[in-house]
Amino acid sequence: MRLIYFSPISARVYAQRPHFAVQAWLELGADSVLWVDPYPCRLPRWNDIRLIRGLDVQDTPHDDRVRVLRVPALPIEPLPGCPWINRRLFWRGAWKELLDFADDPQTTIIGVGRPCALALAALRELPHRASFYDAMDNFPEFHRGLSRRAIRFYEDAIASKVDLVLASSSYLAAKYINRGLNVKKVLNAYHMTTLQPWRPVSQRNVVLGYLGCFGSWFDWPLVVQLARRLPHARLELIGPQYVPPPGNLPSNIYIFSPCKQSDASRHLARFSAGLIPFRNNALTAGVDPIKYYEYRAAGLPVLSTSFGEMAFRKAEDGVYFLDQTNDLSSLVSRALGHRDDRSTMARFRRDHDWKERFITASPFGCLLNHFALQRAA
Repeated sequence: MRLIYFSPISARVYAQRPHFAVQAWLELGADSVLWVDPYPCRLPRWNDIRLIRGLDVQDTPHDDRVRVLRVPALPIEPLPGCPWINRRLFWRGAWKELLDFADDPQTTIIGVGRPCALALAALRELPHRASFYDAMDNFPEFHRGLSRRAIRFYEDAIASKVDLVLASSSYLAAKYINRGLNVKKVLNAYHMTTLQPWRPVSQRNVVLGYLGCFGSWFDWPLVVQLARRLPHARLELIGPQYVPPPGNLPSNIYIFSPCKQSDASRHLARFSAGLIPFRNNALTAGVDPIKYYEYRAAGLPVLSTSFGEMAFRKAEDGVYFLDQTNDLSSLVSRALGHRDDRSTMARFRRDHDWKERFITASPFGCLLNHFALQRAA
């Protein structure tokens, strides 16, 4: 069995959902994977000239059974007729590799983690036995204008073409179920073995921490308000900046450069609570933030806004909503009073590990059955 996987992220960046989905296929019996790195499928923006360092400087393990295919392309895909230009001028080598890899239609599965013209062409033209689309985000909402319309077109066409749609949130599951598609909700998780052994959180110094990217979804005004209401607390924000922070930040906000994934647990051990201050909009409506699982697995209470999948969680889950009160000081005090015991944390880590999501829960089971039946026929 072979898997062609069109990834939304480079194989080099820190391990995320695509890495663990691919690893699951290898454990389920795939002997090789062709990982197709993303190419520019939207129109360029002025802020693309900002260098965002750290995402590709990671120590993500490489599996020898995974071959990475990098696809050259001009950033013109949303313009009418331009996918044809890329295909004629830049994709011939990549397409030949795809054809060679899919030489046996009886043993080939196509997985799509990012809607784009090349993935749709593969689904339509490459011989294969089964296919899936892993809807990890509401992808069109990351873009505007022609780029948004193009991504929406490819997303709709791909979801309609595959045998199975995986949805990473309730919102995304409903989006595709309402279209009558074969959908399985598979929430996000975390690679629990990277965490330090669990221990109760120390409350001697209050450190409210954030690990992640700073994009348009990050609610800077709320973070500034939180810092001003809690001048005794230290707010540590760690990660790459897609959008620069506002000027004149309170003195108790500290911004740090991106860290390696292997260093994340060191920062978590210093936090008193984890922050997820995201705006509630069309983009975040479909998000189940991985950092929720990361924070909770480290035994941290979570201070979040009520967006996406987070809106279904509550104080019993260790989640406290920043946007549902004007008394932020009291809310933070309640969150810091949250206590977990060792057995609760052990169960959380077991139930929300990536292997549990993709192997034990077996979201690919129906595809494997379809694959086996086709081979038997």
